[in-house]
Amino acid sequence: LGGLLFGYDFGVTSGVMAMPYFQEYFYELTPAIKGALNSLMGCGAVFGCLIVGVLSDRFGRRDTIAGSALIFIVGGILQTASQNIEMQLIGRFVSGLSVGACSVLSPMYNAELAPKEIRGRLVGFQQLMVDIGLLVSGWLDFGTIYIHSDWSWRIPYMVQILPAILLAFCPFLLPRSPRWLVEKGRYDEAMLVLAQVHGNGDQNHPYVQQEFKEIKDSVVLENNLSVGSYIDLLKDSRNHRVLWVGCSIAIFQQLTGANVIMYYAAFMFQQAGLKGSMSLMANGINYIVMVVFCIPGMLLVDRVGRVKLMIWGSTGMCVCFFIIAGLYGGCGYKEWDEASMSHVVNMSENPNAQNAVIAFIFIFVAFYATTWAPVAWIYIAEIFPLRIRSKGFALASSVLWIGNIVVGQVTPVLMDSITWGTYLIYGAIGIGMLVWVILFAPEPKGLSLEEMEVIFKGPLIVTNLNYTEYLAAHHEEIERIREEVNRAAVDKSKGEMSEEKSPL
Repeated sequence: LGGLLFGYDFGVTSGVMAMPYFQEYFYELTPAIKGALNSLMGCGAVFGCLIVGVLSDRFGRRDTIAGSALIFIVGGILQTASQNIEMQLIGRFVSGLSVGACSVLSPMYNAELAPKEIRGRLVGFQQLMVDIGLLVSGWLDFGTIYIHSDWSWRIPYMVQILPAILLAFCPFLLPRSPRWLVEKGRYDEAMLVLAQVHGNGDQNHPYVQQEFKEIKDSVVLENNLSVGSYIDLLKDSRNHRVLWVGCSIAIFQQLTGANVIMYYAAFMFQQAGLKGSMSLMANGINYIVMVVFCIPGMLLVDRVGRVKLMIWGSTGMCVCFFIIAGLYGGCGYKEWDEASMSHVVNMSENPNAQNAVIAFIFIFVAFYATTWAPVAWIYIAEIFPLRIRSKGFALASSVLWIGNIVVGQVTPVLMDSITWGTYLIYGAIGIGMLVWVILFAPEPKGLSLEEMEVIFKGPLIVTNLNYTEYLAAHHEEIERIREEVNRAAVDKSKGEMSEEKSPL
């Protein structure tokens, strides 16, 4: 449900902004205002990512998710009941707070509660639910455009409140995270949860006992090793390279230009000759492509590797953007569109070129859904060493949302001022990203956290790095890091109850 809210709120405004009654109600809907409607959601998400760690440590993952859902309900009500553009913008920001929180908390809660055998699949399932949220929003926008009143755009905003209400009831339906309970010293409750989820109520089940010990050991390690603040994280020179790589991958996911399609696809389809409801139908098909091609991405990521998928995705998306720019620029002409309050490309004299643009938009989305959409999140979750794991991931997630803000705000202004040149810019950025990934992004597939830490101490350019030989040559250093981790657990446990003694 957290992923569904993320995807739905992410996609709903793309179709709503193209609706005649929305444009009429909030006239004049300038490019800057269109950008703000999307970027303010990202602004809220940045704050949501940064503060959610503190709140979830205090109140627990489950209850903080429920609180985030209540905030989302407030944002949804503001957007649904908007009487002016200011109310709409505030609603977008408030919803963004919840979206940012859920983007971190939902996978965290799943990972802390689920059996380790399916944790990876649940992370992938989270991305699939994001895509399904996009799909639902796109087709609901298409359905309600036939309503000849303000309800054509109010209903899509109102519908998003329903899953948020369900999510707000999670404290009454779901257990607390056993990891959080262990962190708070509430061992009895942690054992009860683990027994309910993994042992059919039997606290003496071997799997339950093993899981409890692993959680407790992990908590001890992180408490003894982890940095105390974001300032400590940034001051330590050992962290600089992995932060540079992680934050770069995070912001690159936004600079691929995929959100140009996600946010403004309906307008792109209109310029490609699809008017009225047809542009929203194409937008809905666009989201079907997103869902369908997310599945092979989840299957390929552990077979092909993270970096290869990102290279394939960057190459395909760059080619698509350059072709789209060439079709718009070579087969259309620039004109002013009063309805959208911006300059657009008119391709009405060349229907074959219009159809080609539509096809390459779908191809672009297929490349993105298979590669960068799931892979960037997986990559930044895998590369940070234990001592900075939680804060490093939160910082990279915040940077990702900052990239979302920039793309959401700048794109409509670019589309108004240089029209098809916008796609050339994102294509050129894509080439730079492609070169960067080839040169500087290590492959984390199959490597432990200790091995990744050693890789990040190695050569800056990793294009021709032989991982097997390098790790074999630095075997002693890897073992030293592992010993430090184990020693941290021993040091932390001194003076406490024996690990062999039952916590009950």
